[in-house]
Parts: sequence; structure tokens; C-alpha cells
Amino acid sequence: MKILLYFDWSGTRMELSEHAAKMKAAAADTGVSYMGIYGSMNQKWNYVYVFEANTFDHFYSMTQKVPRPIQMTHYITELLIPTNLPTLI
Repeated sequence: MKILLYFDWSGTRMELSEHAAKMKAAAADTGVSYMGIYGSMNQKWNYVYVFEANTFDHFYSMTQKVPRPIQMTHYITELLIPTNLPTLI
């Protein structure tokens, strides 16, 4: 499953870079695939982390390794679950 972690950031770009490095290291440590940090075109959010994990619990265990900094004012997590559609003949 793909996991999108949308968030707002009130700190500096250097602090954001440091947090991104911690998230990447935690992902590597737990086997979650870190797919990067992106600027969000959504007006509501500043940034989005993109991950791939086997389950939400797998992802959650990764997030427990990196405490949420005060610069991350709020966030939401969106799960993208693979869907098997029937093939058309």
C-alpha cells in the first residue's frame, strides 16, 4: 500500500531537511519504502511524504521511531490500497 503523509511545516527548510533525513532513516530501519518528500499542490498542505508499506501497522511502527516535531503543526495520513479490477475481454 502507498501511504501519503500530508503536513504543514512552520520551521525552516533546514529543520525540514533534518526531519526528512530522520524519516528516511526510520523507514530504512523498519523496511518501509521511503519514496520522498514533495511539495503539495493541495492548498491545504505544505508538503507530503510518500511511503510504501506492507500494512498500516508496518508504517505505524516506523513513525514511532521519529517523534513529531513542533514544526509539524498538523498532518493527515492517507492510505492508497491496491484495487484489483476485473479484466475486460
